[in-house]
Amino acid sequence: MTRRSVPIHPAEFRAKARRPAPRRGPVETAPGYGLPRWLRVGVFATIALVIGIVAVNLVVGRLQPPGTPETGALQVHASMDGFDPNQLTVKAGQTVKIQLASMDTSMHSDGGGWHQFAIDELNVNWRVGPESSQVFDFTAPATPGTYTYYCSICCGGKANPSMQGKLTVTA
Repeated sequence: MTRRSVPIHPAEFRAKARRPAPRRGPVETAPGYGLPRWLRVGVFATIALVIGIVAVNLVVGRLQPPGTPETGALQVHASMDGFDPNQLTVKAGQTVKIQLASMDTSMHSDGGGWHQFAIDELNVNWRVGPESSQVFDFTAPATPGTYTYYCSICCGGKANPSMQGKLTVTA
């Protein structure tokens, strides 16, 4: 019979418990293990701060419209989300300057970042490339009315309500 039917005597138990652990090689320490805690925390905080500053600069840079805003021009930003603003108001007969900016990158699969500002009734059809802006001008009609402007390059084209806006001409 291989099982022991008699309990282990306490003296045998102590002898087994005192058996030393097998020896291993030298214990390796992790890099920086011996540095003081305040120094490790300081290095970590510095690295985290640098990464945070870089991330904020990337986000803020992406939110800024491309190009320098031109004085007197209406700013219109076009992106995959639509036009911003999607309503413009001008006076009849006035020369209107619009700075059209594409907020999208060339990596967009739909239109490659290009956007359009078109008003069929006024023969306006402008295009601007990815992450760029351009100033265009036209003369508003002499009669008041409301005109739809749109982008048909991407995002579902003219049929997509988010890629449309209203130009209101007042007296």
